[in-house]
Amino acid sequence: MDPVDHPVSAYARDVTEGRVIAGDLVQRACRRHLSDLETGRDRGLYFDPEGADRILNFARILRHTEGALAGQSFQLQPWQVFRMGSVFGWKREATGLRRFRNTYHQVGKKNGKTTDTAVPMLYSQLMDGEAAPQAYCAATTRDQAGLLFKGVKRMIKHSPVLTRGMDVYRTQIETPDTDGMIACLSRDGNSSDGINPHFLARDEMHRWTDRELAETITESMIARTQPIDWVITTAGHDRASLCGELRDYAESVLRGDVEDDRFFAYVAEPPVDCDPLDPVAWAMGNPNLDVSKPQADIKAAATLATIIAAKMPNFRRFHLNLWTEGAEAWIARDVWDQGDAKQPIDLARLRGKRAWIGLDLSNKVDTTAIVVAIPDGEAVVVISYIFLPEGPKGFIHRAQTEKREYVGWQQAGWLEICRGGSVDEEEIRARLHWLKGFFDVQEVAYDPWGMKYLAERLEKEGFPMVEHRQGFASMSNPMKRVEELVAQKRIRHGGNPVLAWQVGNVHRDEDASENVKPNKKKSTGRIDGAVAMIMAVGRAVAGQGKKKQREIETL
Repeated sequence: MDPVDHPVSAYARDVTEGRVIAGDLVQRACRRHLSDLETGRDRGLYFDPEGADRILNFARILRHTEGALAGQSFQLQPWQVFRMGSVFGWKREATGLRRFRNTYHQVGKKNGKTTDTAVPMLYSQLMDGEAAPQAYCAATTRDQAGLLFKGVKRMIKHSPVLTRGMDVYRTQIETPDTDGMIACLSRDGNSSDGINPHFLARDEMHRWTDRELAETITESMIARTQPIDWVITTAGHDRASLCGELRDYAESVLRGDVEDDRFFAYVAEPPVDCDPLDPVAWAMGNPNLDVSKPQADIKAAATLATIIAAKMPNFRRFHLNLWTEGAEAWIARDVWDQGDAKQPIDLARLRGKRAWIGLDLSNKVDTTAIVVAIPDGEAVVVISYIFLPEGPKGFIHRAQTEKREYVGWQQAGWLEICRGGSVDEEEIRARLHWLKGFFDVQEVAYDPWGMKYLAERLEKEGFPMVEHRQGFASMSNPMKRVEELVAQKRIRHGGNPVLAWQVGNVHRDEDASENVKPNKKKSTGRIDGAVAMIMAVGRAVAGQGKKKQREIETL
């Protein structure tokens, strides 16, 4: 079969051509698959229809064990065909081994996640050709890990084929023909020391709080030739969590901000501002709608949540698959990128133009940002320089423990890494001097907190320094001007993913008089670039207004 005719590709086309309702990130996953069918060979990747078919056919020998479908053979739905077929069908030309090693699957509650995860776990035991394959149902607590493990045991007991090849015990499942085993793994249960997983199932990842356990078990897979880390979850309530980091990384990969050919992602979400009573939003968050999850149940829950406001957060999380804390960005990514915002910036064309600079030094151990705002016709061009110290244990360790995108951003030139544990003010000063020579710098807006010495030095060196405090009085108008320009598609940021990430992290505070400002404590991550951008754009708009007023007075 030609890969383009395979059911995996058929689902991708149905989504991208609008025949199947899906949210933005699922659409991006489907476009990624179709694009890779055309260009994957350039990177040594190919789609193997037979490899995909093997797991799809294997699923038919399993049976449902709960609910109205109990006893019936398991029939994969198109969205499940796409995910499993993608993970097991995409391979590398050099080795013939699987392309994807890390996977992230986020769907609403009651979309059959346990049954769904059992298929690749059992397949990896029997059909993968791996010697002594170890598989683990992993969670931070023994009880949570046991939920998936018990579901897998029930599926084996209800399948005449599997019972002939697998032995089920209280705490372990053994596969004698392959010398394989399946067991639970948790911080309060079995030790993670000495394990060598071939397949790792991390169910309901949004509950995970133990970074050490997560890193230990994923790093233990390194000796396997084609392991799979299968993370499946419903949206959580804290985007600043382990699961939130994975979800954000998935979005970065799907948007193309980071290139990671080993990472597969399927994130079934509606827009964050969707109508909770809209059946289209229900379908976006629940790909198994009216299969394992009746639409009538969602409608009843939605109606109740609109009456009892306290129920709405859990409705959004369980039934819309939306994160409920920090999930609503100040400016949504699609809005931030609309129009010509992402078009490359021609720096040479802007030489000598009037420019306003925003400077946010943070605390020098986190990101520090210099943002330049240049009025250009009806638009405002925003150029960002964001610095990050490598940290006491080195840059790679910092990226692995904080945000994996750092590595790709640094390699692409979007993020500048400073040696040592803090940002060197001399590097900031040198960059400002370069900008002063390149542009006609009108002002450098800065937060005076923690910057007294550097500000005095820069002022002596001829920089037009302007204090710009971070309260409502100073930040409200600039922040509103940025919102207006973005809504009017007049911001040009060149597709800088670091700035986009920090804009997406911003929590917008509003007082009783409708004044607004960014709140760093409530934001979901670093926002230094966004704060510097707000200051720079605000001063640029104000400066342009004064210039026009002077021109009117002259006339």
